[in-house]
Amino acid sequence: MDAMKRCTACAEEMRVEARKCPHCGSRTEPLHRDVEGRKLFGVCAALGHHFDVDPALVRVGFVVALAVSFGTAMLVYLLLWAFTPPSLHGTAPLQRTVDWLGGLGNADSPEVEKRV
Repeated sequence: MDAMKRCTACAEEMRVEARKCPHCGSRTEPLHRDVEGRKLFGVCAALGHHFDVDPALVRVGFVVALAVSFGTAMLVYLLLWAFTPPSLHGTAPLQRTVDWLGGLGNADSPEVEKRV
């Protein structure tokens, strides 16, 4: 018997390996960079995996956009890297930085190093 899970949007059962619900069409996992075929930072592979397109086509599109936009596409690539988590349950690099900066001023007691 196949393993089943429930869709978070419509609560219908579907196969565990399904990335998209066959009933409502919603995606079962958010965009993340921990996918097969990643080369540099994994952004093109993640976009290809998310939209069910070959990552090589996404890379070619990125290179063409890079040539046409005179480098603006590199900014988009870096922003996608910053906002996309490295794994399914991870946090994005920008979010980790914001969390770290937010924790700097919230120290309850000052840490004192005791030297003997």
